[in-house]
Amino acid sequence: MIVNHKTGSGFPMGTHRVGGGVQFTANLPFKQTFKLLIYNESCDVVDHVNMPDHRVSSGVCSVIVEGDLPKDWSYAYETDGIKTTDPFMMNSTAARKFGDDKAQYDSGKLYSDDFDWKDDTLPDIPYNNIVSYQLHVRGFTAHSSSKVKCRGKFLGVTEKIPYLKELGINQIVLMPSYEFDEIIRPKKNGTFDTLDYKSDPKAEKPKKINFWGFTEGNYFMPKASYSNGDPVNEFKEMVKALHEAGIEVIMRFYFPATFNKAFIPDVLRFWAREYHVDGFFLMGEDIPMDMIAADVYIRDRKIYNNFFDKDSVSRKKYGFNPNMAIVNSDFMNVCRKYLKSDENQLSDFLYRQRMNPSDVHTVNYITDYYGFTLHDLVSYDYKHNEENAEDNNDGENFNYSWNCGAEGISRKKAINVLRMKQVKNALVFLLMAQGTPMICAGDEFLNTQGGNNNPYCQDNETGWVVWRSSKHCSDVLKFTKMLIDLRRSHPILHPDREFRLMDYAACGFPDLSYHADLAWNPKFDNHLRHIGVMICGKYARLTKTCEDDFFYFAYNMHWEDHTFALPKLPKGLKWEIGFATCNEMSSAVIHESLVKNKESVTVPDRTIAVLVSVKDNRKEETLK
Repeated sequence: MIVNHKTGSGFPMGTHRVGGGVQFTANLPFKQTFKLLIYNESCDVVDHVNMPDHRVSSGVCSVIVEGDLPKDWSYAYETDGIKTTDPFMMNSTAARKFGDDKAQYDSGKLYSDDFDWKDDTLPDIPYNNIVSYQLHVRGFTAHSSSKVKCRGKFLGVTEKIPYLKELGINQIVLMPSYEFDEIIRPKKNGTFDTLDYKSDPKAEKPKKINFWGFTEGNYFMPKASYSNGDPVNEFKEMVKALHEAGIEVIMRFYFPATFNKAFIPDVLRFWAREYHVDGFFLMGEDIPMDMIAADVYIRDRKIYNNFFDKDSVSRKKYGFNPNMAIVNSDFMNVCRKYLKSDENQLSDFLYRQRMNPSDVHTVNYITDYYGFTLHDLVSYDYKHNEENAEDNNDGENFNYSWNCGAEGISRKKAINVLRMKQVKNALVFLLMAQGTPMICAGDEFLNTQGGNNNPYCQDNETGWVVWRSSKHCSDVLKFTKMLIDLRRSHPILHPDREFRLMDYAACGFPDLSYHADLAWNPKFDNHLRHIGVMICGKYARLTKTCEDDFFYFAYNMHWEDHTFALPKLPKGLKWEIGFATCNEMSSAVIHESLVKNKESVTVPDRTIAVLVSVKDNRKEETLK
């Protein structure tokens, strides 16, 4: 029971158990009154504290409420007579379902039981070994086709771990999973905005849902509606299970311009310490990257951002942080343009494919939470966001997509064959590039949003992942698994440094080389849309005594067939077709040309053929 109040240390923010009681630390708002209210299990006020009486600095109040306070009690603050949410609240009493627009107040729990992490350790996977997978916690399993018990929950993600392992994923990137208000209410001027339903109980009934969650929120607690009632422990159970499976957890955080940037490192340290999160994808304006890069408490965590200043003061003063990565749309835009055969894209495409800097890493993607899904990228020329009720004015206008001859669903076989080929081409672009690949959830089995490229408010089948299992979907899923397995099995396909296009190992071959209709004589003219790329396996080893294979990628994004000259391999080796992205067995053209002369390969239109070096048994027999 409550015994006494005494001034606390002022650190850390929020509520924490201390010897003899619970410490409450909060910012002192610019208000006339500021009180701490403590409630019992019946929601009756059993104690209140005038926080300014326990000021530890001009902007911070801290009080220790002594006594044996039951964990099912709760607390809130009151500013000028209005209840407000503690921005440092770490657990909530809320039982509100996702999208519930009732104007109820969420109190904070006093504390949570200690969680048994057992022997949990961070997977700490090097960037070159990562295959990342971005998902929305609710949208990933909300649909009945997900076949999980805890649909739309943290535990639903846990249930999908066997699927992620089978696919070959070893890192997931979570869209906002901290406590945010998903209610969007109309302003007086008729526009919409996300308001605090707790402090504005008279606000009009919401017309939309902020499904994505890119808004300010309670950054120190997991989203309660993504749980079955215990968000803290359920999030920790998810992370622990993912770590046991060798899968990292990266969290997206959005910090608006109005947020106090000085608290961002505190947020990241908290999730690293309390929830064992492996890294953070930071979004917003004026993120203090220098401060974050130099923070010793999170130096072992991966940090993703759209841009890093490589010559920043923190790097010069505090040294190199090896865990930072750039994640932006440059790779996506170039690959999409090349995919649909735009002119003057070849050189940029090749640059993005080999880009793999050692100072700041690169994370590549073809699709993201915004924009078209992979299925829609090859099925729509234009966005179709009518469901968003914004007259189709929202969303990106430049998607660099191509519908392959018909807008939306088509019954024409030729169009569907071409679309399948283009989907596979895009997957090869992504998974065979040298940076870290990031797949958007559902792309591997042709999830669609019906042409909506901005489903931020679609808490339904449009915004959710619908787990499709048709023949075409299964074919793409198998192809994706094959590419991931190929990448993982061959170190030369995921090196830890960028190719130098030189024979620096004095082995007779550069690490990477370009070819055309003549070997070793590439052409990069603006009008060209095809190129041959050879990767030399001598620059990596499968074992201590066994070198990796040679790979030849024949990229043909032209609408006509092209013949590629094949470089001669070392004695005892020959080229063999690994796979081609053409759906129909027009790939027989490829096999026939190899059988004839082994010096060239003819690749059909808009097709990628991948050749691998194998032992030439006939030559070995001749030598015998």
